[in-house]
Amino acid sequence: MGQVILDYFSQKMAEYFREHIFDNLDKIMKGPMLYHYTSMEALNNILDREKCFWITRVDFMNDYKEIAYVTEVVQAIIGEVEDSKEKETFIHLYKEFASTESYYKDLNIFAFSLTENPDSLPLWNNYGADEGCNIGIDGPKFFGQSFNSQITFVGKVVYDEKKQRQIVKEVIKRLLQLVRAANLSEESFSRALLFTFGTLGCFIKHPAFSSEEEFRFIFIPKSDEHIHFRVSRGAFIPFIKVPVVDHNAKTGEDKLLVRKITIGPRTKLDIVKSGLEFYLSVKKLEGIELCTSRTPLRF
Repeated sequence: MGQVILDYFSQKMAEYFREHIFDNLDKIMKGPMLYHYTSMEALNNILDREKCFWITRVDFMNDYKEIAYVTEVVQAIIGEVEDSKEKETFIHLYKEFASTESYYKDLNIFAFSLTENPDSLPLWNNYGADEGCNIGIDGPKFFGQSFNSQITFVGKVVYDEKKQRQIVKEVIKRLLQLVRAANLSEESFSRALLFTFGTLGCFIKHPAFSSEEEFRFIFIPKSDEHIHFRVSRGAFIPFIKVPVVDHNAKTGEDKLLVRKITIGPRTKLDIVKSGLEFYLSVKKLEGIELCTSRTPLRF
């Protein structure tokens, strides 16, 4: 596919997002630990072999169609936007945007899910019987890294319909102001719209998913050379690797940013905990708190 280049107008919308929409990064940098729910097999890979998270491209995620929900919000509020020539063009272009699922492929967005909830029953259910855990990470140091990304956004997913409508209405207004001021061609307008709603769609989800309490961390890599592939169910799945270590430039040492591991509900809890305690001891992984879920559920 080649390198995805974000033009000037997409960059301007990115600046607007950072200043007015994605204000959560400062809170995360000062706030509580964040947790990533995953399997024990993935935990082994993160702690021992890779020391990084594998972050999948959004159109290959299990729930990627949830991301298209933003189109429903746009359709619900477009009548409230002030009429203008730019609005007419927006509606025309947005219909093209909403009718295809290729826009995430074109944008090359990779997404990573986190939550503030360290013991979530819905998320344990998502990771199956006898194999789930979550990883508590040092947010300030993790998000303080330098990433091989053109765009990096961190935001709390919005489930509240009233707030969703407010955000989308403000974003459309800002996009139309930019189009009017720059007298954009239809082609440039289309690219700005693609970036705006392809990105925003990662952070607006149907209220039915509110129990996930999700933070999303999204990337658009600088080039294809940072993209890797794994095979799952016979399909090649693209992903990027994001280190979960703090690199000490003076000593050259990497310190793992995992601060806590919670073992999910299961029938043989004692042996799982004992095995993981021994694992951490043998691998000399110190400073990681190990605990078990308090959820009254045994698969």
